[in-house]
Amino acid sequence: MAIARRFRIILTARLLLEYREHTLYLLQTKANGGGYTLPGGKIEGEEFAKEALVRETFEEAGIIVPKKTLELVHVMHKQLKSTTEIIFFFKSKNWKGDLVVGETDKFQDVVWFPNDEPPKRLPAVIQAAMEKIQKGKIYSQYPKVKEKKKEKLVVLEVKKIVKKIVKKPAKAKSDKSIIQTQS
Repeated sequence: MAIARRFRIILTARLLLEYREHTLYLLQTKANGGGYTLPGGKIEGEEFAKEALVRETFEEAGIIVPKKTLELVHVMHKQLKSTTEIIFFFKSKNWKGDLVVGETDKFQDVVWFPNDEPPKRLPAVIQAAMEKIQKGKIYSQYPKVKEKKKEKLVVLEVKKIVKKIVKKPAKAKSDKSIIQTQS
C-alpha cells in the first residue's frame, strides 16, 4: 500500500474590480516581481473567502468593497509539488473610498486597465484564469495536467486489440442461394 504524500492547502481570493469597462490592477514593487496583479491574498484563520477579499482589498488598495456585491466568477485549482492552492476569483463593480497604495512594501501603484487590454506583465496563473473567465468557465486547473505517455500507449494498444477482434461481417448470401439451400 502506498503512503499518502502530505501537502499543504492554501486558500486565496482575488478581485476583479470593474469600473467603466476597466479592471483594477496593482503594480508590484521590483522586489516582488515588478508586474501587475489583482487585489487579494490568502484567506486567514476562520475567514471566509469574501471576508478575506474585503480585508485584503482594503489593506492593499485602501478601498472597501461591500461583501454582498462580490460575485464568484471562477475557481482555480493550482497544483505545485508540495502545495495545493485554491484561488477564488470574485467580480464587483462597487467600492467605497479613495484608491491608495496601502502596502508600499509590496505595491507601487493602483492602475485601471481597459478590459480588452490587460497589462502585459501578469503572473501566468492570473493570465490563465482571466482567459477562462472571459470564456465563462467557472473552474480550471493550473498547470493543466497532461496525459502521461504510458496511459496514451495503453489506450492505443486497447484500440488495436479492439480493431483486431471486431472483424467485418462476411458477405451475405444472395436470396437465390438461400432459397435453393432451403428447398
